[in-house]
Amino acid sequence: MPGLVTQLAERHVWLFIVASIVFWTLLSPLALLWLALYLVDRYRALDKSRDAKRRRRVTRLLRWYPAEWRARYGNEVADLLHDLIVDGRGGLRLSWNMAREGTATRLAAPARRELVAGACLGLCWLPLVPQGLVAAGFKTFDVPTRSWFLALYAPDAAQWPLIATMTTLGLAMLGTGIALIKTAARPVPG
Repeated sequence: MPGLVTQLAERHVWLFIVASIVFWTLLSPLALLWLALYLVDRYRALDKSRDAKRRRRVTRLLRWYPAEWRARYGNEVADLLHDLIVDGRGGLRLSWNMAREGTATRLAAPARRELVAGACLGLCWLPLVPQGLVAAGFKTFDVPTRSWFLALYAPDAAQWPLIATMTTLGLAMLGTGIALIKTAARPVPG
């Protein structure tokens, strides 16, 4: 009986291997070819005039803001962005400002702010404690076990910078969570 189980297991392993080879050699390239043709077709259908490119860029920049904000202020801001881009002031700084302010606007809703604060406070310990502080202790005292500490798998020259980065990330998440909770607790003037 054990021989029969072994034979069936071996057949299933070989069947899986053959199916994987068939998929990766035949079907996957066809899927990539279909995707490439689809994207080329979509690109050809685009209006490539300068004004159409500007309108698409303005639309992409406005997507940083929530839908209700875009419904209220979108047309005015779209006109302003279009004018800035036409005047040559629509570079990286404009994109960065739109991303930063759009994210701040999205976080202005109390429910979202509480959600982000909870995520930051709930997850800040992952980069801070095991990936930062414990990994630093292991590195300092030359503990031979690397376990699941990311920095200890990196080359020697990158271990301390990676530990510092993880510790900084954890502290930044902790600070962000605390700051968001404090602003949520602050009474609204009015």
